Amino acid sequence: MTFKTVLVELGLDIGCAARVGVAADLAKRSGGHVVGLTATGVPFERIPHANSEAECYVDVARVGLAAQAEETDVVFRRVMEQAAPGVAHTHRVVEEDPGWALAQEGRVSDIVVLAPPPDPYSVGSLAAETAEYVLLNAGRPVLLVPSAYEPVEMEHIVIAWDGWREAARAVADAMPLLLCAERVTIVAVWNRDERPMPKSEPVGGLRQYLERHGIVAGVYNEPTNDAVGRVLLEATRSLNADLLVAGGYGHSRMREVMLGGTTRTLMHHAGMPLLLSH
Repeated sequence: MTFKTVLVELGLDIGCAARVGVAADLAKRSGGHVVGLTATGVPFERIPHANSEAECYVDVARVGLAAQAEETDVVFRRVMEQAAPGVAHTHRVVEEDPGWALAQEGRVSDIVVLAPPPDPYSVGSLAAETAEYVLLNAGRPVLLVPSAYEPVEMEHIVIAWDGWREAARAVADAMPLLLCAERVTIVAVWNRDERPMPKSEPVGGLRQYLERHGIVAGVYNEPTNDAVGRVLLEATRSLNADLLVAGGYGHSRMREVMLGGTTRTLMHHAGMPLLLSH
């Protein structure tokens, strides 16, 4: 698999340029195409028999959103030219909810580059749903890029491994990056009371799978009784990783988005690029 179509979330936030830079690099590696998506929100529709004041509000709102879309277009094209001259790119503006629009477009992309969800204590719940909704509904891997991230070569990649389907999907989706990494480490966090015996190494099958792809991975076993997400992040930071690859656990029920505690911890507190697959 290669990243021939890379979808990136555009906006006026301070992390937009970093996301575009990462998307450009991914596409450059594969000779791919970057699609920048600006989702302006739920489309404005004129209300039948509405008064002129209401119609004026709709017109003003449309003009404001169009101006914002133009600003994101300038940032998008400038960063693309700086980070990956010659890489094909397209800017799409969609009058839809960001999560829905990114999930729909993501289904015809190879990977979706997103902003991490904001602090749940500082914004409303709906504002925090975009990344979560896309993860659970796009059917494609998502790459969360922190706003303060300065693009570097992803030389050391850590895989969070528990042997479940989501983790296996994440490893397969991250293969183009794993093949280019100088170092790969498998981090397995286990409950102290259930730690496997040394002779039954829990990551043995994954190591063999990676070796057949030419990837020799190290192993970092971490027994703990603490919260898995926090322990996993501490281990990843101690290893000075450039990217964390993990499975995203949860399910969606209509508009409700439900993620496991470990996945939420990683999404909100990783502080580094995080590739998740569901």
